[in-house]
Amino acid sequence: MDYLRYIGDLTEDPVLDLLMGLVGLILVSGLFVLIQAALCKVFCTRMTDIEVFGVKYSRNRSGKWEKRGHRVKIGFAATSAIDFEHYPNVDSEKLIAMDKNHMLLTGILTLIIGIGTFAGCLIATFKIYYAFPAAVVLLTGFWVLIFAIYKFIVCVVAAARVSSKNSLGSYTNRVLALLRSGVPFEKLDLKPVNDLNFPRVWESERKMYFPFYFQYLDAKGLYDQMPDAVEDVERIMNAVTAAKIDIGIYMDLVYYYSYHRPIPQKAKEYYHRIISDIEKDTDPNAYRIRGFYELNCFGNPDRAREYAIKALEGLETFSLPAEREYERMCIAKLNNAIDNFQHV
Repeated sequence: MDYLRYIGDLTEDPVLDLLMGLVGLILVSGLFVLIQAALCKVFCTRMTDIEVFGVKYSRNRSGKWEKRGHRVKIGFAATSAIDFEHYPNVDSEKLIAMDKNHMLLTGILTLIIGIGTFAGCLIATFKIYYAFPAAVVLLTGFWVLIFAIYKFIVCVVAAARVSSKNSLGSYTNRVLALLRSGVPFEKLDLKPVNDLNFPRVWESERKMYFPFYFQYLDAKGLYDQMPDAVEDVERIMNAVTAAKIDIGIYMDLVYYYSYHRPIPQKAKEYYHRIISDIEKDTDPNAYRIRGFYELNCFGNPDRAREYAIKALEGLETFSLPAEREYERMCIAKLNNAIDNFQHV
């Protein structure tokens, strides 16, 4: 009994509890990423970003991993996305469903392993002679279980949200399916988030929807509606960027404040939040945005012209047909802006 009481006292020590909590977080986050990566091909997805203790690596279009900066973070994280490029003939709805199932199965397997780890640690606790290592093993198993349960709950809630027909997330997936089927941006007839009247909208859903809505307004020429859309998304953005969607939003904001509403100070602020990402990005949209940035924030038409040429060079292999046509229109705007700038 004294032995068990001593173990109990050790598990209540806040310092030891915190340390084992950190160990549990690291173990579960690493396990989750490994399972997520192992299941990618099964569910037609691909890893796009990985974080290792805040050091971020992103996969470029050629498939190579590049370091994209770092932030203060404990543990591991990863982002996977539907691999539309390698599965062009698979129905969009099926791919979206597979992406949801990928997330669910990752959460389920993490929970099962977490439960198994806790059971193993619990059994091992009573086989260890010394109380301190026994307490360490017990706390490790406990925190592994807690974080595994948390990961599972997050996956279930997110999957349920994607499945719901009455959510901005599912609406955005339908928009993506239309684009993939060849519908151009200007034919989408998209609405502001508040006009869609969904009962509850997550910030992550607003971020997912913004690039599509912003590009729709741009393609349709509805420039007077852009300020409200930009103001809406700016309210939920912060200076810490990690997810790919955040980088995409900041790129749109750099474009907006470099072209539609030229405010060099704001364009530079957003540009420097993603400087390591955008300057390594060789996609046409990145070159086009950098072209507007150089032209209207630094008055450098020659550099802007170089970026316009690079954007055109990579256009034919870029993304979906609808996005290629949108980029073609934007590059034409850039060339026109360069010509007008030179005539001043």
